[in-house]
Amino acid sequence: MTAEAEIELKFLFAEKDSTKIKALVSAAAGAKKPAHQRLRAVYFDTPDSDLWKHRFILRVRATGKSHIQTIKQLQASSVHRGEWETEIGKLEPDLDLITDTPLACLAAKPSIRQALRPAFEVNVERTSYCLEAGGAVIEASLDRGTIEANGDKLSVRELELELKSGSEQALYNLARAFVAQAPLSLSPISKAERGHRLAEGSWGHPAKGSKPRLAKDMTCEEAFREICRTCLHDFHLNMLGLETLDDTEAVHQGRVAIRRLRAAIMLFKPMVFDLNYRKIRDGLKWLAGSFGVARDLDVLREKLLPRIASEPVAALMRDLASRCEASRLRARQAAVEALNSERGRTLLLNLAVWIEDGKWHQQFSDIAFEPIQNFAGRRLKKRHKRLVRHGVDLAELAPGPRHKVRIDAKEMRYMMEFFVDVPGVAKDHKHLNKLIDCCEKLQTALGVIRDEEAMAELMEHEIGGDTAAANESAKTAILAPAFFWREKAGTEGELKKALRAYSQLTKIDAFWD
Repeated sequence: MTAEAEIELKFLFAEKDSTKIKALVSAAAGAKKPAHQRLRAVYFDTPDSDLWKHRFILRVRATGKSHIQTIKQLQASSVHRGEWETEIGKLEPDLDLITDTPLACLAAKPSIRQALRPAFEVNVERTSYCLEAGGAVIEASLDRGTIEANGDKLSVRELELELKSGSEQALYNLARAFVAQAPLSLSPISKAERGHRLAEGSWGHPAKGSKPRLAKDMTCEEAFREICRTCLHDFHLNMLGLETLDDTEAVHQGRVAIRRLRAAIMLFKPMVFDLNYRKIRDGLKWLAGSFGVARDLDVLREKLLPRIASEPVAALMRDLASRCEASRLRARQAAVEALNSERGRTLLLNLAVWIEDGKWHQQFSDIAFEPIQNFAGRRLKKRHKRLVRHGVDLAELAPGPRHKVRIDAKEMRYMMEFFVDVPGVAKDHKHLNKLIDCCEKLQTALGVIRDEEAMAELMEHEIGGDTAAANESAKTAILAPAFFWREKAGTEGELKKALRAYSQLTKIDAFWD
C-alpha cells in the first residue's frame, strides 16, 4: 500500500451558489473537459469509534466496478494528511493489506478486528477538473450528495482543491482567487468527521473547546501550529449552530474559540511577528467584535427575562425585553454576515495558510526550534507578573481598568490550559492547576459585575432616554438605585470573590526563574 502526502483545501458552499461556483471552476479549467464520477464510500469503525479516537479513517470507495481501500492518519492540520490507498475486490475492508500502514498495530487487536462495521456512508456526484496555476497542477472536485448514518442524512456541497504537483503557494493563491470571486467558505471539518458526528448524534450541536495534542518533545513551531489548528477547528465546528437563532451556546463557544486563538497568537508573538501578524491580529479582533456584541446581548436577554414577571413594572420591562431581543437578532445576523462576507472568508483562509505556511517559521527559526517547555514557561511567567501588576488596588479600580484585569485573567487562563499536560512548563502540575483555578474565579467574578453594569447601562439608554414612555413613575422606579439593590449586593459579593482569587494568585510561584 503506497503512502502519499495529501495536500488539499476544502470549501463549503450553499445550494443557491452551485451554478456560479461550477462556472468559476470550469472557466479556470479552460477548454479541458471535466471527469464525472458517482462515488459511494463506506467508512468503517468499531461501535466505540476506536479508529476515530486514535485519529484514523478506514474507508472503502466504490467507483464503477473498482474498489479503493483508503487509510488516512489524521492531523490537526486540515491541509496535510497521511494517506495510504490500494485497490481491493469488494466494498469491505481487507485488513491483510494494511500491514505497512500506521493502522496495522491498532487493527491487529482481535477486539478491534472483530468489531469493525460500517459506521456511515457517503454518496456524491463528483465533477473533477484539472487546473494549471502558477506552475502547479491542481485537481478541483465539486462534490454534491449526502452523508448517511443511522437513518439520518446530511447534505454535501463541497469544493476540494488538491495539489497534485508543484508548490503549495500556487494552491493557496488559487484558493484566494476563488474565494474573492465566489461565496466559498474554508472548512477543516472533513466528510469523515461530519459522518462520525452524525452517527453519534452530535452533528450541529455546540462543542466546547478541545485540548491541543501537545507532547513534551515538541518544538515551539509544532506546538503553535497544533494549538492554532485546534482552536480554528473548534470555531468552524461551532459555526454550524449559527443557523439556529436560539442557539446561544454556539455563539458563546465560537467566541471562546476565537479568544483562545487570539491568546495563542499573543503568547507566541516573539516567534510569529512577521509581516502578516498585524493583519491576522486585526482581522481576528474584528471578527471577535461581531461575535462579542451578539454574545453580550444573549447574556443580557438571559438576565433580563426573569425580571419581567417578578417586578411590579412588568409592562415597561416587557417593552425593554422586546427592544433587547430585536437588537440581539440584529447582532446575530451581523455576525453571520461578517463570517460569510468576502472579508471574513478571506481572513479564515489566510489564517489557515499563515498557520501552515507562514514565513515566521523561517524568520524566527531560533525560537521555532526551541523546546516548548522553556519558551512557554518564560512567557507565562511574564503574563503572570503582568496580571498581578494590573490587579493592584482591584477594589478601587474603575470599570474600565477592572474589565482589563478580567481580560488579562481570561487570556492567561487560556494560555495555561494549552500546556496543562506538558511536563516542564511549570514547576509542577499542582501549582499550574491552582493558578488556572484562580484565574477562572477572578474572571468569573469580574464577569458577573460587568454583566450587571451592562444591564444598568442598557436600562438607562433604553428607558431613561425614552421620552415617550407612558408610565413615568414606573420608569423612575426602574432607574432608581433601589431597583438594583439585589444586584448591588450580589456584585459586592462577587467583588469579594475576585479579591480572594487575586490575592491567592499573587502568592503562587508556578514557573521557573
